[in-house]
Amino acid sequence: MAIRTGLAGAVVQRSIADWPVVLAAWLLLVCATTLLATGVVYGDAVATSGLHRALLAAPPATRALDVLLTAEPAAADRVDPPVRAELARAMAATGGDVLRVSRTGSFATAGIPADQVTDLTVFESVDRLEDRSTLVAGAWPTAGQSPIEATVSEGAARAMHVAVGDRVSLESRLDANVKVDVVITGIRAVDPADALWLGEDLETTGTTAGGSFTTRGPLMVRDADLASLRGSTRLQVSWRGLPDINRLRIDGVEPLRNGANDLAARLRGVLPANAGSRVTTSLPALLDDVGRSVLVSRSGVILLTIQFAVLAGYAIVLVAGMLVERRRSELALLRSRGASAVHLIVMAVLESTLLAVPAAALAPILAVAVVGLLGVVGPTANLDAGSAATIGQGAIIVSALAGIACIVALSVPTVFVSASPAGAWAAQGRQARTTLAQRLGLDLALVVLAGVALWQLRLYGAPLTRNARGALGLDPLLVAAPAIGLVAGAVLALRVVPRIAELGEQLLIRSRGLVGSLGGRQLARRPLRYTRAALLLMLAAALGTLAAAHAATWTRSQTDQAAFQAAADVRANAADYSTLPTWAAGPRYRAIPGVEAAAPIRTVPFNVGRNVRDAELVGLDPASIRAVEVGSTAAGLADHAAAVDALAAATTPPPTLPLPAATRRLAVTIGSSFSEVDDANPSGTPLATGTPG
Repeated sequence: MAIRTGLAGAVVQRSIADWPVVLAAWLLLVCATTLLATGVVYGDAVATSGLHRALLAAPPATRALDVLLTAEPAAADRVDPPVRAELARAMAATGGDVLRVSRTGSFATAGIPADQVTDLTVFESVDRLEDRSTLVAGAWPTAGQSPIEATVSEGAARAMHVAVGDRVSLESRLDANVKVDVVITGIRAVDPADALWLGEDLETTGTTAGGSFTTRGPLMVRDADLASLRGSTRLQVSWRGLPDINRLRIDGVEPLRNGANDLAARLRGVLPANAGSRVTTSLPALLDDVGRSVLVSRSGVILLTIQFAVLAGYAIVLVAGMLVERRRSELALLRSRGASAVHLIVMAVLESTLLAVPAAALAPILAVAVVGLLGVVGPTANLDAGSAATIGQGAIIVSALAGIACIVALSVPTVFVSASPAGAWAAQGRQARTTLAQRLGLDLALVVLAGVALWQLRLYGAPLTRNARGALGLDPLLVAAPAIGLVAGAVLALRVVPRIAELGEQLLIRSRGLVGSLGGRQLARRPLRYTRAALLLMLAAALGTLAAAHAATWTRSQTDQAAFQAAADVRANAADYSTLPTWAAGPRYRAIPGVEAAAPIRTVPFNVGRNVRDAELVGLDPASIRAVEVGSTAAGLADHAAAVDALAAATTPPPTLPLPAATRRLAVTIGSSFSEVDDANPSGTPLATGTPG
């Protein structure tokens, strides 16, 4: 114990005496470990932010788990606890709300004959309605009142022409003798993006049409009032699981997908056989699509993170070499005075621990701060990546491994220090001109490996590959290909630095100045000492070049994809049964202020034979398409632009007839003629010809 204490005291005293070097080494270690942790935190933050944005931008119905059954109020109350428990279990990865939505059958305005009814409404109750809607007028309903109190959405109030305080008399469509009086106590605002409403028109707009009936509402009442309504003994009850998207992390995507997929099977095990429950959700498919997009974007971040690891690792090695060079004579003197290799190793481990442990502990905290700063002023400022940056398990593991690597890298070189002062002084003299890796040819082998990896990366086009099961994942060799190339190029450059130093020596010793000649000779005599800093500089410059190239190609790729998918700045989808004639729609759209050009596009389902199924046939006007320059400026779409030009060249302009300005009425006679087409009928029977008028 005395020896250990003595060694620790010696280490502290030596560190205090040599504090400028120790401080510089510690700061370099902090930068190296923080760089590694930042790569992990940044990748997770960007991927998590992109995941949240993609999920929140998806249709509301795809973000919910819906368990639906039709039952009497008492039966619904009995199955309520197990359904809620299973929904909560399915959303364990994120947590979230489980809300029960109950709806009655249709009601109509009292006094209207059944054969003349066209407008319907329904009653509905929702758990914690106050938390999911904003009251804009009036008050929330109170259960057990007469007449029944209800609220309506703003859209429903306009559709039903009601206001706060109005009374509505309704009768059940199932039993005309059942009449219900309702008073409107409040009007609420509905968020159409809320997954609770599943994007239903009735919930978000207040009206929906089906067949010859138009349903308006719903009239939102308390659950107790809904259960007491006569004429609606069976309710349509829906339990909706709403995952908390903001709490979802990348490692929670798979558990959430599995929970949603297994929900139906688990409900069959806990509900009665005659419950007739039905699970409806598009969440697993949405998570698959979003997961693939996140994996693609994350692969680019991983590529750069590996480069950071190379740079940080070499920085640690550089610190180790700097400390060993600084204390080579001191260590040799200690060994000549009886210190064993174990004593020196223990001292080195203690000193490296004092340096590495604080650096590794600060790395995750500094990494979160750096990513938060980038989320405010950097390229991810609009992605909310800074708010998604957290100290996750990955950052802690990487920081711990970086700390261990620092301890090992700072301790191992002590073993190879010469035991005699004379040997230490000789080692500081004329040094070897090549490294061990160069003498063994490992740098050339690394260059060959980098060439193979980059060739494979170019062959596949991306580090994403599918395994034997067809699952999409990252190929380790393809992901590491740029890093291997970076290291290979930098290490190979070390063969050039000594040659440049020799050439510089020959040029500088001929000069009249003393500083230049001494500097050139020093660089030529000890090339490896200076190639360490040169290698770090080359790695940093190469990493910056790779990052800039990656940013440029990524930006161009996103621009091309957006141009291909969006086609134009704005797309207006006409209603299926629009009251505006097709021939009048174009001029109206082009007359909108700010619209420079508009092109009509028509799409219809297209099936041909057995091979072409569920295809889409696109009809367009080539001249109009070229006017809005759809995709013509996007790289990779030159073939599409050429095809549009070919269509425009082959199109025969329709005949036109100028009309006098005073024309008020125009009579047009449309005629057509048919003629036989050669080889159009395989049976050989001539086709009918004629001229219908």
